[in-house]
Amino acid sequence: MDVPIHVIRYFCVLAEELHFGRAAERLSITPPSLSQQISRLEQQLDVRLFERSPRKVELTAYGRDLLPLARRVQDDHDQILDWARSVSRDKRTPLLRVGVVAAGAGSLTTAAIAATMQAIPHARIEMRRLGFFDVAAELESGRVDVVFAPAPMPLPPRIRIEPLWLEPRVLVVPANHPLAERESVTIGETNEEVFVAVAGGVPEVVDWWIVDPRPDGTRPRRGPTADSVDGLFELVAAGAGVNIAGQSASRQYRRDELAFVPVSDIEPATIVLCSLTDTPNPMVKTFRATAQALSPLVEGTFH
Repeated sequence: MDVPIHVIRYFCVLAEELHFGRAAERLSITPPSLSQQISRLEQQLDVRLFERSPRKVELTAYGRDLLPLARRVQDDHDQILDWARSVSRDKRTPLLRVGVVAAGAGSLTTAAIAATMQAIPHARIEMRRLGFFDVAAELESGRVDVVFAPAPMPLPPRIRIEPLWLEPRVLVVPANHPLAERESVTIGETNEEVFVAVAGGVPEVVDWWIVDPRPDGTRPRRGPTADSVDGLFELVAAGAGVNIAGQSASRQYRRDELAFVPVSDIEPATIVLCSLTDTPNPMVKTFRATAQALSPLVEGTFH
């Protein structure tokens, strides 16, 4: 079975938009053409990936299973294309590889990249999605030059950490959960919930995200784990538990099956920019300065 990469991309865009018109516009094709391509994919796989009605488009269980796999294929393909382009380009062209953990720094990520490209018009910028605990390995291997990530995050002294903004945290629950319609909740109101969390992470960091222990000394109940944001939210949507995430997740990972409820009495996450203190890439200094100039925080570098 051969599934063309452009069809994988069509599937991912439609899964993000859940609207044939908007997805087709992003892909620069017509809605009927997109519908035909998705139907062919469903016939090829012999499963229905989307439920269609005049009012809405929804992923089926098979579609939700396929989405993280398709995104990985798309990312891998994009990396191959990026590599191929880099081989054919002038080696003297400035290159900055930007890593993003989860939702990164949201709109600030885009603004920093745009400002850097304006300052260095001939520069190349490549972006890469990273896992929760991949920052140190990716920076030290040279696969990325800078990373937008949420703190706290234990990193070696060689890595410089610069705070950019504070992001409130939200409780991620299934859309039919009793707390889903609340304007906000306190952490104590979640004491009876089961929490899903990232797998294989630094225990202290995982504890911080799910607030373990709680201010009253109790400990949250733990449930299944996942190694990605998509996996965590899939578990929540399936009713396996709830999760605590940064507020930007409500924009970057929105879906009908989930609700994002602000938690009013826990400290926010700090979104940081990470880079090597001894980086050989001169573009990193420019990018650091650009991101700091755009940041609403004024604190200095910290470790």
